[in-house]
This record gives sequence, structure tokens and C-alpha cells, in this order.
Amino acid sequence: MRRNHLLSLALLAAALLAACGSETGGPETTTPCERPAITEAVAADGNFLANGGFEDGPEPWCSLDSSAWGTPFSISGERAFAGDQSAFLQLRSDDGGEVRVYGLTQEVASDVFPEALSAEYFVERWEQGSPIQYLQAVVIVWDADNAPLEVAGVGNHQIRYILAGVEKQPTFISNARYVMVSEEQPRVGEWVRFERDVRQDFLELWGAVPEGFDRLRVLFEVRWDDRTSDDGPSSADVYYDDVYFGSGD
Repeated sequence: MRRNHLLSLALLAAALLAACGSETGGPETTTPCERPAITEAVAADGNFLANGGFEDGPEPWCSLDSSAWGTPFSISGERAFAGDQSAFLQLRSDDGGEVRVYGLTQEVASDVFPEALSAEYFVERWEQGSPIQYLQAVVIVWDADNAPLEVAGVGNHQIRYILAGVEKQPTFISNARYVMVSEEQPRVGEWVRFERDVRQDFLELWGAVPEGFDRLRVLFEVRWDDRTSDDGPSSADVYYDDVYFGSGD
């Protein structure tokens, strides 16, 4: 009887320890998806994205299940800009590949194109053995009625925001335009805010604010491109939090 009682206490203690670990730092792993679930905009706070602070776990965010994508993101309690949790990305060159993306994404259905895109990010570790290693946020517009003629047949057009890590545009894609938010190396050990007027950016770079689109996709990434066998070891630990895509108010 006493032994059963002690066993019950031990199991209870283990369960409590596991629960505390998940709240205070143990990353909650995620499962990659072929395509993100579509969120119906808009939330009461104007954010078209659901769970923008990652306080409710990973969903509806996911990492894409494709050959170019690396280890899926996780939810961590180690760092947070607001609340208790953030999305955590770990880049490691041991994963190999000429291109490797570590990121998270969500899709939104809306009749209105958002005004603002913003996020807080924290770089805890940055070892850049590959020259084209950087942080990036992306907005992709699918099947807009007023899509530019040069992307006819492609299905989408997009803007890629280079947040840090490279001095010039890292890739060239026919259906993408680029904004060099920063040409500097990441600031390690501090939260950095990124914010853009996406309506104005699409107007200036693509000639029109998207209309009649099917859906929108938002991505936050750390990645490398054009890595070769001569490049040195690379690693990065990056957190994203308080992400927003919606009303300018």
C-alpha cells in the first residue's frame, strides 16, 4: 500500500515537472504542413493573423513540408517580447543543402488587403559561415485580379523583406520584389522591431495594391541560399514574437 502511494506521488511529481518545463522553456515541437490552414480575417485587435503572440501554441502556424525547408519551428518559453512564448527557429549547416529555409507561415482569407506588417525578432546566436545567410519576412498574394502582367501564369506575386544578414538582394525571382530593411548583420542579444506599410510597398514595387485575391501568405524565416561545400559552419538561433498583419491602426 505504501509502495503504491509513493509511486503515485512520484508520477504526480513527474507530471508537474513536465508541465512546468513546457511553460518555462521546453520547446513545443511542431509538425510541418504541405500548405498552411487558411485563417479568416479579421480579429478584434485588427490583426489578420491568428495567434500572433504564440501564446496558444503553434497552430495555425506551420513550417512547410518541402525539400528546401529544414527543422520545423518550435514554441519556446525561453524568450518572449510580450506574454510568455515565442516562435523559435534553429538554423544548422549540418542539415546540408544549397538552399535551406527555417521558418513559419500562415495564410489569410480577406476581402481587404492589409496595411501593416510588423514583428519583433531576437537573434540569440549568429554564426555566418555561408555568405548568403539572412533573416526574411515575406508576403505572398495568390491569384489577384489585378496581378501584374509579368507574373501571368505564375499564380502569385510577392514582396520579400530582407531584415538582416546580407548587404544586397540575395536572390532574383521573377514574381518577387525586394525591400532591404537592413543591410547590416543581425543585432545579437536584443529584440528588434520590423514594421512596414505593405499597401504602399506593393503600390510602389508592383504598381497597384492587390485586389480580388484568393488568399495571402505570410512567412518569417532565417535561411541560407547558394551554399557551397567550401563554406564554413553556420548556425543561428532566432525568435519571432508579436507578429502582426492587418489594419494600420
